[in-house]
Amino acid sequence: MLITLENGNTRMTISSLGAEPQSLIRDGIEYIWQGDKEYWPRRAPLLFPLSGPTKDNKIMAGGVMYDMPNNGFARDNEFIAEKLTDNIAQFTLEDNEEFRKKYYPYGFVLTVTYTLHEDGYTARAEVTAKDDLYYTFAWHPAFSLDINGRGCSLESYSLSFEKNEHLDRLYQSGESYVREKDFLVGDTIELRRTETDKGPIVLRGVESREITLTSTEGEHGVTAELGNMTTFVAWTQQGRHGQFLCLEPMVSFGFADRPLEIEKMEETRHLEKDHSEVWENTFRIF
Repeated sequence: MLITLENGNTRMTISSLGAEPQSLIRDGIEYIWQGDKEYWPRRAPLLFPLSGPTKDNKIMAGGVMYDMPNNGFARDNEFIAEKLTDNIAQFTLEDNEEFRKKYYPYGFVLTVTYTLHEDGYTARAEVTAKDDLYYTFAWHPAFSLDINGRGCSLESYSLSFEKNEHLDRLYQSGESYVREKDFLVGDTIELRRTETDKGPIVLRGVESREITLTSTEGEHGVTAELGNMTTFVAWTQQGRHGQFLCLEPMVSFGFADRPLEIEKMEETRHLEKDHSEVWENTFRIF
């Protein structure tokens, strides 16, 4: 099921499969990567109940082993979808017997609300615990590099941070990760394929609340607001050079060398039964 929202000259389409945005058009320009199996078929998935890989795509909870797809299972399942107003839609995913038996033994309700503005959209996720549970959450929207002209190169783009930062960069290498010291000292990352080909640019402990993607070849760009998240990931498919870059505000990001026991993963949140947490982020386009 597809839901279309409109606000002025901006239109957004969202699929009930994964509550995933499919299109974001403003003044005739498509900002969301349209998916291509040659490079990366997804468009803007959300990541729940884990972000990042685990060893052999497994987790352990309460002494029992479960399958856990890379970046969680929510993005590949149908949400209940409802259009609330012309510019607001809500999507709900709740645990079921299959989830509990195969993937994740905890009871939960994940409610995702998209509000379309004339200059972008706000994505709000509320996680409600029906049991004491462990989880993490992230947004994974891919933005088209062609917003500044077809074939606009990644090397023309940069990421500008609201504050001066002093950050190491992490990226996956086999089942472990590499720490690149002092990757960002200042407020700007000049993007290069040689860097994105190593893997995702994972930055933890980000102080800036806004990060903006711009190009020297055009006037269009995207600002990702981190809200109360402190991890940010920039990613594109390494080695295949598709025309997109993902801007990912994250609660946290874990690598495949973390413990299998979800309770022992330092990245996960512990949410007590009958409690909720909200993660809200805005993506502004220009």
